[in-house]
Amino acid sequence: MNNQIIIKLILPIALLASGCAVEPQKVVPEPYLLGQVSFHKVCANCHGADAMGTNKAPRLIHSRYSEENFSNKKVAKTIMNGSSSGAMPAQKNKVTQEDIKQIIKYLRYSQKDITPENS
Repeated sequence: MNNQIIIKLILPIALLASGCAVEPQKVVPEPYLLGQVSFHKVCANCHGADAMGTNKAPRLIHSRYSEENFSNKKVAKTIMNGSSSGAMPAQKNKVTQEDIKQIIKYLRYSQKDITPENS
């Protein structure tokens, strides 16, 4: 009887915890793992797994968001304060400065293979 009570209490919590997050599809080297985890915790619900976009938000693995076109400072500012258009809400209550630094590092690594065919 005790096992049934435990299962009834734990199962819903486990399902909620595992069912909401978007999981990464790509394996990244160890120096980028913290950024990948932070990205998928905060950004992936809108920007998709591996920053490949969804119907909610654009693909970030695109030349439009490369460092040459969208500076690290602008990425950090957008994460903290939201987009100037208002389409992206501020995330300042969900991330630390270190999270942002790691997210940017992960995004720049992920963008390294951008070519005209996949932009």
